[in-house]
Amino acid sequence: MRYCKRCLFPDTKPDIYFDEEGICDACRSAERKHGVENAIDWDVRAREFERILETYRSKDGMNYDCIVPVSGGKDSTFQAYAMKVVHKMNPLAVTFDQFDATDTSRYNLDVLRSIGVDHIHFTMNPQIVTRLVRKGLELVGDHYWVNHVGIYTVPAQVAVAYRIPLIIWGENPQLEYGGPATSRDNRVLDRKWRQEFGLMRGLREEDMVDDEIALSDLKCLIYPSDEEVKDVGVTGLFYGYFFKWNARNHIKICEKYGWQHLKRPWSGSWLDYENVDMKFIDLREHFKWVKFGYGRTADQLNIDIRNGLISRKEAVKIAKRLDGKYSKKHKKEFCEYIGISEAEYDRIRDSFVNTDLFKRAKNGEWALKEPLS
Repeated sequence: MRYCKRCLFPDTKPDIYFDEEGICDACRSAERKHGVENAIDWDVRAREFERILETYRSKDGMNYDCIVPVSGGKDSTFQAYAMKVVHKMNPLAVTFDQFDATDTSRYNLDVLRSIGVDHIHFTMNPQIVTRLVRKGLELVGDHYWVNHVGIYTVPAQVAVAYRIPLIIWGENPQLEYGGPATSRDNRVLDRKWRQEFGLMRGLREEDMVDDEIALSDLKCLIYPSDEEVKDVGVTGLFYGYFFKWNARNHIKICEKYGWQHLKRPWSGSWLDYENVDMKFIDLREHFKWVKFGYGRTADQLNIDIRNGLISRKEAVKIAKRLDGKYSKKHKKEFCEYIGISEAEYDRIRDSFVNTDLFKRAKNGEWALKEPLS
């Protein structure tokens, strides 16, 4: 396994690319973002965004100007603020309820009241959700399959139903975290992006149909047809394409409206303001760690490395201590939720372990054969 010379990404990360100098494309994109070679002209993009908004503002004020998907996390809360307060739009906030939503996220959704936006909170049949969570774990090693699909689908369905053509999303993940060169300057989130990058892990909605789940049970997860999208003119835009994305700045703004951090970072994480909306994120990130050799701590540290807030040397020390960790309490609660034993959970987890990268440690847990350096 080879690591980027600037950040902590390994070459085992899906869709990552290293150049001849051993630098990953996420770090190269950060150079452009922060004004090095072939720098992005943020002033030009900001003016472009304002021109776009003018074409979507409701002419008589009797419809919403845009949809902002929100979860209770810092970034989506900031997006609602930006559209309402900064850009003077009339947004409709839309939430797809996450099966493991935390008390902190529920509290933070109330921040939308302080910002002053209308809000739709969509909850899928919890019995079907539980089955989908288990199937996601078993089939692709990601119990958040249903969350991923719901987050990227329900706002589009609301856009069609309410005839609101503009959806404002957050950062472009391929610019911030690496990905194909053709997608790093993409400003649109549509069906194609959802299928390729929306963490569906190759599973379509119809792949989830079985003796317990009918396709009709999944209607809220089925993306609107091309005809419906075209009829309304639904367009999803990445806010982070037009404005330099900086989560730490977003937090400062959200805190003024009462947004709260976690009491402490999740296991396997370094920051107390990341993933405040998902209780079992540590289990999901542990699966990612045993698949690819990096987890949530590395993701978080990489952003701060690229923003010049921490050295790679110091980040390595932190990642070696935290990355891949998970809460045994969360594991027990999750197994009870989906109705399996902890031994069965371990069997499923072990089936996804990349044994080229990992070996059994003396305590029975998995450990990297070649530690991060």
